[in-house]
Amino acid sequence: MNNIKKLPDNLINQIAAGEVIERPSSALKELVENSIDADASEISIYLTNGGKDLIEVIDNGKGMNLQDLNMCLERHATSKINDGDLMHINSLGFRGEALPSIGSIANLCIESFDKLKNEAWKISIIDKKKNVEPSIIRFGTKVTITNLFLKVPARLKFMKTNGTEIRYCKEVIKHLAMSHPKITFNLTVDGKKIFYWEKSDIASFEGTKKRLSQVMGEDFIHSSVSVAIERDGLILAGMVGMPTLNRNTGREQYLFVNNRPVRDRNLIGALRGAYKGLIENNRFPVAVLFLDVISDDVDINVHPAKAEVRFRDSAKVRSIIVSGVRKSLESAGLNTATEISNALIDRMSFNTKDINEPSSNLNLKNINISPSSRFTDNFDNDSFDQQRTYPLGSAIAQAHGTYIISENENGLLLIDQHAAHERIVLEKIRSGFLNSNIQKQILLIPEVVELSEDHFEVIIDQKDNLIKLGLLIEEFDKNTIIIREHPAILDKVDFHILVKDIAEEIINFGSEFILSERLDNICGNMACHSSVRAGRLLLTSEMNALLREMEATPNSSQCNHGRPTFIKLSVKDIEKLFGRT
Repeated sequence: MNNIKKLPDNLINQIAAGEVIERPSSALKELVENSIDADASEISIYLTNGGKDLIEVIDNGKGMNLQDLNMCLERHATSKINDGDLMHINSLGFRGEALPSIGSIANLCIESFDKLKNEAWKISIIDKKKNVEPSIIRFGTKVTITNLFLKVPARLKFMKTNGTEIRYCKEVIKHLAMSHPKITFNLTVDGKKIFYWEKSDIASFEGTKKRLSQVMGEDFIHSSVSVAIERDGLILAGMVGMPTLNRNTGREQYLFVNNRPVRDRNLIGALRGAYKGLIENNRFPVAVLFLDVISDDVDINVHPAKAEVRFRDSAKVRSIIVSGVRKSLESAGLNTATEISNALIDRMSFNTKDINEPSSNLNLKNINISPSSRFTDNFDNDSFDQQRTYPLGSAIAQAHGTYIISENENGLLLIDQHAAHERIVLEKIRSGFLNSNIQKQILLIPEVVELSEDHFEVIIDQKDNLIKLGLLIEEFDKNTIIIREHPAILDKVDFHILVKDIAEEIINFGSEFILSERLDNICGNMACHSSVRAGRLLLTSEMNALLREMEATPNSSQCNHGRPTFIKLSVKDIEKLFGRT
């Protein structure tokens, strides 16, 4: 008896579906890509129960005749490849696996209008039974999927909440909509219209820019710069956010190769390289980039979901992204951040040319040498001598409204007041949460915050958890919340930005969000938005109070973003700077 047997077609299709159709968004992606390949100019999408009960896509593209309608359910049957060359594929789909795979794990119905014969047909697979009959559809194609994963119930156990699955579906539509601005996209979820993105007939990049405004919002357009560079057969275009427009996740990085959405690690790494030194390592830039590559130089058939690609010359691709994005940011007149050297003292150099000779314009009679009333009013010699013995010493000045200069018995310290206070606030919020004694402040006038739909959903879903952190949030109106209480330690907070950052953190962690596991991130967001800002003038007593709190706070030597909160200069270091050793 033979042990090796040929698998039945239905089982083969289910195995293929396991690779291609991971969740409702995977099935939706295949259907929308088919509509795009059919030259549709309008695509309407309907989802029910997170896409598990219903996924329906209706387009006005080229329909199919009866013969093609039957053939589209056969494995590896496609109209998108005419020969064996996989290196010159211009369509989004090409394998001919999606529809038969979907039909093996769900109920599937396809209706299509044949313009040549002026007739429409409907083919359905319900409970593995195939049926063909006339249809009343008068344009394009309508594909309806019901009871997804009905025939593989084990897969349903891995599904997330409806809200999470819908967010995955929205991300699929966002990607495809951004790369196809000449197509109108319409999404309805559980009978509720979510968005209607009207097509743009503008041929230039302005058409794409209009679509990006619809998908990403006007704030992105106003806070971004355009990228346009052509080199070595590569064309890079798109928009990238200013360094100040950054997120705590990489969700808002949209990358396309030959108009195909991809999530390629090499491209993401190149984008991060372009922002090196401009944003913190744990922050992510916002970007939409389109890379056009000669088809011979890229292989798109390396991933089941076509989410990754392989380049013939990946170094060349990385180079154009890093240099193109960097040049665009620099041309916008941005001040780039410089990295701190660990060998600062040894590498410092001085040019004394301009200070060796006294200025001829200097008039000693006009110099005001009276002591600073602001400093002397708050300065006490006995207090200074006493506080000088503390690890962070006693404050003697404030530079540029940002840095506290203090003196201790060993030398001088330069303290970043915002970074230091940020760490103090974080530790107090975290301690209050862990000990269930966080101090709350009732707002006399509740703060009304309008959010995007995604952010609104996760904030409302997690409002009971946020109460534990001192944030009392209530649902107010469509995509709008009211904040009635906040942690007492937070002062002068922009609640709109704070809540948005918290929502991003929750979305990034997924539906199985556990507050205790993301406590530092959430508390860090709160602390950053409420700490003493750079540019705020402090009294000597306030500066010393901050130093004493730092000394009593865990991990106060670094801020929440990994930057140092203070720099020490010993007496020996100072003498070395002046060439005295």
